[in-house]
Amino acid sequence: MVDYELYGAIAALVFALIALILAIAAHKAAQSQANGARWVQAQMERIENEQNSIESALAGLGRHMDQWDQRLREMSQRIDALNARMEGIVAAEAGQAPGGFDHALRLSAQGRVSLDELVQDFGLTESEAQLLLRINQPKTTGQAS
Repeated sequence: MVDYELYGAIAALVFALIALILAIAAHKAAQSQANGARWVQAQMERIENEQNSIESALAGLGRHMDQWDQRLREMSQRIDALNARMEGIVAAEAGQAPGGFDHALRLSAQGRVSLDELVQDFGLTESEAQLLLRINQPKTTGQAS
């Protein structure tokens, strides 16, 4: 009978040892899974931060490109005005003075010439240049004519 009690105690001890090993393994698996979840969460946060940085950089790039577009338009207008002035000067030097007035009239109608340019480049008097600019001044709404 002593043998059966001893075998029972050994079996109980082995069973408890197996239960302990299984409990430790389950705990390690749960801990590993929790660590994996924390790692995935950290990676998601890092990716979200990088995405926010990229979006911010793209917005800044868009603003920068808008500024360059505006500068390009302004430069194009200035080049057009300079070309028009050069055409007027060349026409005036070639003795085509009557055509120069027509050219000055077109430029003032397009708003591409200043008072000084009309006087210097097209040989108009200051009052003639003022009259041309006033006639071709854009109409504003709500203003009596």
